[in-house]
Amino acid sequence: MRIQKILATTDLSNESIAGVRYAVALAKKVGASVALLHVVEFPPPPPMPGMRSVTLPLQDSKIAKQARVRLDKLAKRESRGGLKITPILHTGNSFHGIIMTARTRATDLIVIATHGYTGAKRVLLGSTTERVVRHAPCSVLTVPVRTIPRRSGKMLLLKLKRIVVPIDFSEISKTALPWATSLAAQSNAELILLHVVEKFPIDYFLGYGLMNELFTPLMKDSEAALKQIAENIGRSDQVKASEKVRDGKPFKEICSVAQKLGAELIVLTTRGHSRLKYIWLGSTAERVVRHARCPVLVVREPERKER
Repeated sequence: MRIQKILATTDLSNESIAGVRYAVALAKKVGASVALLHVVEFPPPPPMPGMRSVTLPLQDSKIAKQARVRLDKLAKRESRGGLKITPILHTGNSFHGIIMTARTRATDLIVIATHGYTGAKRVLLGSTTERVVRHAPCSVLTVPVRTIPRRSGKMLLLKLKRIVVPIDFSEISKTALPWATSLAAQSNAELILLHVVEKFPIDYFLGYGLMNELFTPLMKDSEAALKQIAENIGRSDQVKASEKVRDGKPFKEICSVAQKLGAELIVLTTRGHSRLKYIWLGSTAERVVRHARCPVLVVREPERKER
């Protein structure tokens, strides 16, 4: 796994700068380039014909020019230490602008804040983030605005001590391991491999006695399987790894374990399924992004061109 091109997104609000600063810090750690994208969303034209005058297009042009000035200043301010940041301005829908730019630039990773708002005080980086996570052509790293100082005289240093990696034992879920292992090796961080056994509502009809009798061996088997993976990582990558097994709602347990351990990053995939026949890493990833208190890296297989 190697990150060469990072696309950082911003709506130019102070909140979204958290994602930009994280992207810059990560780029310096892994030796990647950074493109800084802002999409100007103009309000729709009036519904009644003949009401749109020439002043509106002129106003739109003025807004775009002002956004360009602010974007260039932000890129210059954050490009400390010799890192070159390429500012990119688009107009239109934010989601489509991010996806299109990531695809045309062959981006390896999109970095986006999980909250933000425009001057009109409407949510932009909330719903947009979830759509980007769902449809991006590459991996996405989301950064909660409260975890990163908005502005500081010093450059942000990326410190990772603990990285939580949810595993459901599918091959797809294991694709998060190279990303997590690489970042852990560069930061001397510990990997916490986590498996969550979900109990379905119908399982409770079995009664707690029979249910525990059925699920206890499964949890022990899961812990043994995770321990084997952790040992393999330790031998092959020289990275410290430990294992944890929990039962409950996957997204709740993932966020809870990360918070209790003080993890600085969660790394998971967008799809996967367990031996218990349920699919959880699709919707789970979006819920983790929504509720996690630390940055979340959603690993996605790159798009394959049709032959």
